[in-house]
Amino acid sequence: MDIKILLLILVPLALAFSIPLVDLINAKLRRFFVLVGILLESYLLIKIITENYTSLIDGDFFLQYHLGGWHPPYGINLVMDSLSLLFVSIVTLSLFLIVIYSIGYVGHHEGKYYVLYFLIAAAAQGVLLTGDMFNLYVFIEMLTITSGALIGFKRSHPASEAAIKYLIYNIIAGLFIFMGVLLIYFNLGTLNMAEISNNFSLLEDGVKLFISSLFITAVLIKMGIFPFLFWLPKSYDTAPSPVTAVLSGVLSKVYLYIFIRLVWTVIGIDTLTAYKLDILILDIALFSSFLGHVFALQSNNVKRLLGYSSIGHIGMILAVIMLNTEAGFYGGILHIISHMFMKAGLFVALGYLLQYTATHHYDDFQGVGIRDTKVFVAFIILTLSMIGMPPLLGFASKWYILMAFLEARSYFGAFIVIFGSLTAVIYYLRYIAKGLEEVKLYKGELRMEIFSRPLISVLYREKIVSFITYSYTAIIIVFGIAFRLLDMPLNMAIKSIFDIEKYIHLVLGG
Repeated sequence: MDIKILLLILVPLALAFSIPLVDLINAKLRRFFVLVGILLESYLLIKIITENYTSLIDGDFFLQYHLGGWHPPYGINLVMDSLSLLFVSIVTLSLFLIVIYSIGYVGHHEGKYYVLYFLIAAAAQGVLLTGDMFNLYVFIEMLTITSGALIGFKRSHPASEAAIKYLIYNIIAGLFIFMGVLLIYFNLGTLNMAEISNNFSLLEDGVKLFISSLFITAVLIKMGIFPFLFWLPKSYDTAPSPVTAVLSGVLSKVYLYIFIRLVWTVIGIDTLTAYKLDILILDIALFSSFLGHVFALQSNNVKRLLGYSSIGHIGMILAVIMLNTEAGFYGGILHIISHMFMKAGLFVALGYLLQYTATHHYDDFQGVGIRDTKVFVAFIILTLSMIGMPPLLGFASKWYILMAFLEARSYFGAFIVIFGSLTAVIYYLRYIAKGLEEVKLYKGELRMEIFSRPLISVLYREKIVSFITYSYTAIIIVFGIAFRLLDMPLNMAIKSIFDIEKYIHLVLGG
């Protein structure tokens, strides 16, 4: 057993509950406390990787922690295999960058923001590490409540409306998951994922179909897949930029992990294939991707555009992994990594650029690139990666997705990849061109602009915000050129997805 797995959840959870106490003692200590906490989280992950490097190279990496010393299937266990290690690594890195960015951005009610932020971090790690269905449900509900509160963080009417809509959709999804968990327990008498996987095929056909439909519908709602996509763009529009970076860059990928874990580990892809659900999900995902890009094309709000773009990309990822091939998973997981850093980086850059605008409308985007050229260049590079321009990381991931669809003779899937890239050229270039337009201000307008600028533009915090933007851009460039560095973790993750018998044996007998 390795307690560091448990600490990956407990450290952000302890931070969330400790911040109010730190504020009572001395609010100035809060940021130091936050930095120490996120550095400790990163240290734990690095320690896990270095201590188990040999087993990682050999392809035998597997860690487990039994809470209270109770072994599965009777006790609650935390599991880290190659798949969860990959997701924990990219989530931790992105959360690390976003929390540093937040130090230079949030300002008002910063203490409350960090409480919610670290609750999300703890819940995300819990989702990625739990081997128990009920705890999966608990962590998912933690994500729902805390992210809903962050969406309404501005306390404006549009923010409250978006938060309420978000909570309605996601609470319904949580109810479906809870019903599925109850049905599993009543029929199999266990909540351990490995034990369920071992016995799920013994259930009656009707029960298997109903449970599978509940879980799949719930995760589709949370990912914003058609027909459940209309809550998502409004949430991105009203939330602060660090929050949208978490929502689009991190949480959507966590839900993709949940989908992979439920379908391939718990339910079994053979169950979906038997009922033709795999084909149905693939078709829905492709149609959702098509709609996402079409809606992005007609959007005149830059944050909603990025929200619709996320729908397009998540649909494409979901479709390619539903091919159930190694090529499909390679392209899909590579694009999960790519999209996480591209989209988080875009929202981080926008958080800086939109300080100069009154709204997020297309017309107000005029001239933002001239006011800060370096950050706008980073914004352009990130959008080019989203389009799939070589040699950026977005090109590599989209290329492998395209090859996976062609290999599987899914020509509509290949069309969606190309269609998404071509439409992205149009809707991103519109905003790039608008951002480079010159703005002529009259004396009254100039005075209003100067006084309406937030404090961020004149304090040292500006350097922190721009540095994080450059960091995301550097990740996209470096790994775009050297994406082969990701071969080993990707192949290990794919191997762990398909080798269900090994997972069951290591959890129940390891």
